[in-house]
Amino acid sequence: MNKFLTALVAAFLLAMPTSIVTPVKAHDGGDVYQSGEIIVSHLWTHATSATSDAIEVYLTIDNTGLEGDELIAATTRFTGHGRLQAPAFENGALRVVEAPTLEIAPGQTISFQQGGITLVLPNVQRVLREGDHFDIVFEFANAGAITAEVGVEAPVGADDHDHDDDHDHNGDTKS
Repeated sequence: MNKFLTALVAAFLLAMPTSIVTPVKAHDGGDVYQSGEIIVSHLWTHATSATSDAIEVYLTIDNTGLEGDELIAATTRFTGHGRLQAPAFENGALRVVEAPTLEIAPGQTISFQQGGITLVLPNVQRVLREGDHFDIVFEFANAGAITAEVGVEAPVGADDHDHDDDHDHNGDTKS
């Protein structure tokens, strides 16, 4: 069954529009984290409330190497182990599927975005407020561990825009 879910996520990645599978500018001044040939950047999540049970983390993973790698775990000090989720069609219906790992092909860039692939951290044990930051540890099969910082942005619905354009959060366009 795990191979089936991994295949569904892989099929989703191949079917995504190129705008989702292309590099994006890193958030918060361009912070990037690297181990071996894997680069992690553009990490962010939404602020939560006291009743939030899970958070979704959005990020970009870039494999600059000549060999594939695999994201095998994501952990923080205040949540359960991360779960990889992606939309997929099963029996003609759109569903969210989970995959135990995520393969990143040589030269591939994968952007985790709302409505696409997401990293879900369950069992949140603290409130996240806009402007907060927290550490997350990603474990890759070949590159090893990468510790990165996730920025917390406005709660869902407080800021109706996407993160595909070149802007800051004061309403000014960057040039």
